[in-house]
Order: sequence, then structure tokens, then C-alpha cells
Amino acid sequence: MTLEIQPRRALYVYLKNNRHATQLKKFGQLTYVSQKMSFAMIYVDDIDVDQKIEKIKQYKFVRDVLQSPRPDIDPDLGDMHDDIFFENYDEESVN
Repeated sequence: MTLEIQPRRALYVYLKNNRHATQLKKFGQLTYVSQKMSFAMIYVDDIDVDQKIEKIKQYKFVRDVLQSPRPDIDPDLGDMHDDIFFENYDEESVN
């Protein structure tokens, strides 16, 4: 038996009132609730993200739902940024 890691995605749910944040537990793992900024962060499986977003948006206490762009971002920034920095640095040190 092998254990497979499920790909997950963070959802940021902006609330009208924080007292309803506990109702979001049924959609995924509720990890953070900001009392001051009125949002909650939950982790859901990446497979059914769109369905869960639509269900969450139906609640009256939800203002907006945003997905985390983290899984879509390339973790390797590439060598282009380093090359440009060092070229500018070399030009400044020569002058």
C-alpha cells in the first residue's frame, strides 16, 4: 500500500461576519481566520476546487472567494534574473 499526497489548494474566503467562519470546515481544512480583516483560509483538494468555490459563494455571509496562485507559479525563477543583475553589477564596478 502506497501513500499518495493529494494536491491541495488554499482558498481565501472573505466574510461579512467572522462568526460564520466555522461553517467553512465542511469544505476543507480551516487553517486561519483573520478577525481584523474578516477572511478565512481553507485548504481543499485541487481536484474539485471549482465546485467548492461555487458552493461557498452561495452562502450569504461570503463576500468573495479567491484561489491561491501558489501551485501555478513556477518555483524556478530562471537564470535570466540573475544574469541581468550581475551584468548591471559588473558594469557599475568597472566604471
